[in-house]
Amino acid sequence: MNQRLFRSLTAAVVVSAVSALPSHAQQTDRLEELFRLSANASDVSPEEGSPPQTAHLPQAEPVAEEPGAGVNEALLDAPGPEATQHEANQDSARQDFSRRSDLVRVITHPLDDRQAATLYVQNIPVLTFIGPELSTLNDTKAEGEAATVSLESDPAVQATAIAATLDQFHQTAGDAAAISVRWDADQEAYVIALADQDLVAVGESIILPDTTNNAAVDALQATNRLRRLLGGAEPLAAVEGQPDAQTLAANWDVVSVVTGRASWYGPGFHGRRTASGEVFNQNALTAAHRTLPFGTVVRVTNLNNNRQVVVRINDRGPFSGGRILDLSAGAAREIGLDRAGVGPIRLEVLSTP
Repeated sequence: MNQRLFRSLTAAVVVSAVSALPSHAQQTDRLEELFRLSANASDVSPEEGSPPQTAHLPQAEPVAEEPGAGVNEALLDAPGPEATQHEANQDSARQDFSRRSDLVRVITHPLDDRQAATLYVQNIPVLTFIGPELSTLNDTKAEGEAATVSLESDPAVQATAIAATLDQFHQTAGDAAAISVRWDADQEAYVIALADQDLVAVGESIILPDTTNNAAVDALQATNRLRRLLGGAEPLAAVEGQPDAQTLAANWDVVSVVTGRASWYGPGFHGRRTASGEVFNQNALTAAHRTLPFGTVVRVTNLNNNRQVVVRINDRGPFSGGRILDLSAGAAREIGLDRAGVGPIRLEVLSTP
């Protein structure tokens, strides 16, 4: 009697426990939900100068919650053979590279309406690669074809290839002082090189993450970051072979004009860093302005003698005396402002056609 009662109670407990267990479908749904939460956690915006700790190089592309946010939804909805192979190649390359290096990483993200990937070296953003426009699922279906991204135009693939090159340079004890930047007239681009090996051409599709909207300044700052991060080399002061501002201004239009008073600065600041991060050269044709973006090119006319000079904004100031511009010593000499110290000017903001 007692044995039968014990067996009945045991069976009831077992049945109750089994019925309380989630079904296979419920477990699967829960795992998928956890995966989505984990993937979304890697999309949190990094603090300035540091990428998210979860977004290491080997991770796959984060799944976007909204159309166009990081991953092409049409590609996720109905991947064709080309898209599948593309994703496989990209993930394989990243995972293989991640096993070899903790020096660099690549973070994919949208940039305005385009796909993008930013290359970090020692957690410092160095270059951002910009790809084609993001397409929504509706756009793709309206066109009646699956969206695919070629390997050549995929910013993540480009960034990963450059990351591998930088890692190899570092692993083989490359000389950071040999990292350089030059103007390449044939390519019409600013080229960063590792010793005698061209690394990347900075331009419209490859920019400084905190871009100055000036390719020359972007290229110089990216180069100096690499020199510092890969060996502590001293920063370069200028791009080799860079066309001077006077040559560039010949084909530029006037965006806005303002008049005011200008001053100049030089000896006490020569060799120190400007607000843009460049090393100040008092003999270069540069200037400080309170608000104009770094890299902006302006034409300055001394209203006392009508002499002109074209300068590039790379610093902030002046902050006193009601002046609108602070010229370098070299620029002040060009228009005869060095002796007077302060004088009336016309400032014309220029831009490319």
